[in-house]
Amino acid sequence: MNYFPDEVIEHVFDFVASHKDRNSISLVCKSWHKIERFSRKNVFIGNCYAINPERLIGRFPCLKSLTLKGKPHFADFNLVPHEWGGFVLPWIDALARSRVGLEELRLKRMVVTDESLELLSRSFANFKSLVLVSCERFPTDGLASLLSLLSFI
Repeated sequence: MNYFPDEVIEHVFDFVASHKDRNSISLVCKSWHKIERFSRKNVFIGNCYAINPERLIGRFPCLKSLTLKGKPHFADFNLVPHEWGGFVLPWIDALARSRVGLEELRLKRMVVTDESLELLSRSFANFKSLVLVSCERFPTDGLASLLSLLSFI
């Protein structure tokens, strides 16, 4: 039973920055789950295979910023087969099809191709920030297409 209007609870949720804490408060009751669903703007996915992109978008339709990790840490030491997973294209494709207002994408140990960056540049009008950490196939043509659509002040 909520003693406060949903707008007040949503405002309180804005002060909770930790992803773990936000996950915990969403479990309190159905009302808080719904409020957290529509107020969550930043999402962290520690393993890109832990959740389906469509399921993530269904859970957080107001998503603005996504942090996505691909291959495990030991991939940095060549302990994972070269062509083993971590592809970002299915994620960008799902986000584009759902018309999410993505503004920021942070990728770690993902496979980034020209095609994925071109789709990213065409699909999100308010896109502002791309962070790539230890990503493979870092393409220059895809970056050029992304930069050509971004406006600089």
